[in-house]
Amino acid sequence: MPKPRRPDPLSQPHDALFKWAFSQREHAVGLLRAALPKELADGIDWGTLRLEQGSFVDRALRHRHGDLVFSARIRGKKVYFHALVEQQRDVDPLMVFRMGVYMFRLWEQLVRDEPKLKELPPIIPIVVHHSEAGWTAATAFQDLVPMDATVRPRLSPFVPQFELRLIDLGGGRAGDLVERALTSLGQVVLWCLSVAGDDARFEREIERIGQALDEVLLAKDGLAALGVLLRYLASTHQRIGAEKVGEILERATGSEVRDVIITWLDKVEERGRVEGRMEGQARLLRKLLTARFGALPASARTKIADADEATLSRWGVRLLTAETLDEVFGEVRRAAPPSRASSSTPRASSSSTPRAATKTRARVRRSSV
Repeated sequence: MPKPRRPDPLSQPHDALFKWAFSQREHAVGLLRAALPKELADGIDWGTLRLEQGSFVDRALRHRHGDLVFSARIRGKKVYFHALVEQQRDVDPLMVFRMGVYMFRLWEQLVRDEPKLKELPPIIPIVVHHSEAGWTAATAFQDLVPMDATVRPRLSPFVPQFELRLIDLGGGRAGDLVERALTSLGQVVLWCLSVAGDDARFEREIERIGQALDEVLLAKDGLAALGVLLRYLASTHQRIGAEKVGEILERATGSEVRDVIITWLDKVEERGRVEGRMEGQARLLRKLLTARFGALPASARTKIADADEATLSRWGVRLLTAETLDEVFGEVRRAAPPSRASSSTPRASSSSTPRAATKTRARVRRSSV
């Protein structure tokens, strides 16, 4: 059984939630349908949709963007979708340029995988944005390259031309198309992204997704979905805390699913008690070890931070008799004490003669008289 660990705030909560939901085919179809023009979406064979491996976002920018790559077929030809969710509230004025870079990386990967490839498949870039102000930057690459009207006809053939498809969640502007195309889980996830960090909007707009939330929680995997959603909301609304987050969701849902939320809240409360008890044990153990052995090395502090409750208790008991820090952690076995036999008079060796053994027994008899 995994040991309970103190939950750290998610470093990339938007990316984690986005990938958890939309890596699943039925929810991915809804997202892509919401992003694409209806005429294009209707022509795609969604039964051929598959999630591709890999990420094309710069490693240094993964705290700002998370991505998923899909492929499907339209009239027998493969088309790719590069869907990216932003993890910052600011509008990136060069986002369409960055998406162009990611598209070329994907094409480069395809050529590397199939060296004999003679044609490149189309790639449709999609951005999910959720700033409060909404999207204000260019969505077409050619708009990043301003040209005087007099020279545009001569220069435009040398400027790449493509546009990204935008799902703008800023200020709650998800739009009717998004809500019609998405599954219930997709609606809830995009709404959670749109209100992330805004406690007032979270409370004020919760009623908007009450029905969709009911449908998510009543599904066969509803309890698992609830855990993911609540962890995300708790990590992006830390000022109000996990318990209050659960209470807000409880108010928005029907009576059928309130028990599910209450059960989760009970687990959160119990987890908090366990973690508080473990934190107290770890703090006490560090103090005792420091008093006994001096300043603790970083490796010892890491062991204590990673230990479960039973292990902390075991180390506390070992501390009573351990002579070194390694003995406390069970990394060195203490030498066994000498046996009584080894401390008594050595026995006659097997090479002793019967005569010597007889003399020994005689001395023992005389001394006992």
